Amino acid sequence: MAGLAKKVRTLRRVAQRYGMSGVRSAIRDRVNPFTQPVVDYAKLLPAAVVLLARHGKPARFFNAVGAGIGDDLLLTSVFHELRRRGRNNFWVRTTRPELYQHNEDVPVVVPPLERFDKLVKRVGTSVVYPWYTSYHPAFDRDDPTPEQHLISIMCQKAGITGTVTLRPYLHLTDEEKRLGVRAPRQVAIMSSGLDAKHAMRNKNWSLEKYQGVVSALRDRYDFVQVGSRNDPSLDGVLDLRGKTSLRETAAVLHRSLAFVGQVGFLMHLARAVDCRAVIVYGGRETPSQSGYRCNENLYSAVHCSPCWRLNTCPYHRMCLERIDVHHVVDALERQVARAGTTLEVDTDTITDELIVRNAARYEQAVEAHKFAWAALYE
Repeated sequence: MAGLAKKVRTLRRVAQRYGMSGVRSAIRDRVNPFTQPVVDYAKLLPAAVVLLARHGKPARFFNAVGAGIGDDLLLTSVFHELRRRGRNNFWVRTTRPELYQHNEDVPVVVPPLERFDKLVKRVGTSVVYPWYTSYHPAFDRDDPTPEQHLISIMCQKAGITGTVTLRPYLHLTDEEKRLGVRAPRQVAIMSSGLDAKHAMRNKNWSLEKYQGVVSALRDRYDFVQVGSRNDPSLDGVLDLRGKTSLRETAAVLHRSLAFVGQVGFLMHLARAVDCRAVIVYGGRETPSQSGYRCNENLYSAVHCSPCWRLNTCPYHRMCLERIDVHHVVDALERQVARAGTTLEVDTDTITDELIVRNAARYEQAVEAHKFAWAALYE
């Protein structure tokens, strides 16, 4: 009865916001709150039966669907640590299986079928939702603010204790690596992160400044622009926007002297394939929360940072404005000078007490945010 009452309340909110036409659409369309679970279970059952028969019941099921692509990649760190500990009886559900190709740390990849996580719960599998923070709509910020690196928090969600290595992994074949060479003195660069699934203006360095880096160094390096086809174009570069697959982009980064960009998926992808980088952090978050020591991380420790806001800023993004072209140019020169050397590795130590504390912080934030979300639909 509680489930039925919840669905009725959902329809009431739909009626308040969209009228009876909205209610009729909700009942008629695929989001039918009464019949859709049955339809979804029926669709996934054949695949579930095959997987269970072939691999047996998993001890853990990682649900990566809904996460940003960068978070999906960060899960490879969790899988690596589990395998190091001899715990490889797990599955991952994802929309990006190419991230895990040729990766021996990942035993079973599940297609993104609806309610697969709910199904495996019914057979006694522990489901891990690897979110490290929760969005608060009233303040346009992620909360709670991470106290450890994001990879460490994701490992904690999986119950991992001890020392963990803070880096993602993507395994390229020799042929993929060979095809990653696009120019003699190749430096990869991006121009924007605003076409991402979870776009954040408070991470986004200006196009003019990215162009300034290219203009200052185009006689010394061959810049290759990677990213989405909707990213603004840079002059004087080899334009690969939207022309490479995820793995082809990884190969380009692997064969580049360095990468220039901002916090996001390409930063994590560069680290996954051992490419040094210059990362414009600004002040939304700190390098200790999401970055890598092997990179040159340009962070502005202004009075309001780290704010973890997504798009709003009462201070005109001064943390990003303070980072100028010459800062990136100088940092890139230093990183290119170190190209081919072994990248420094970050680690963290996880205790049971740390897992309990962070789990409590996250649950408290989620509960608090429920009221803010509910207010949006009143």
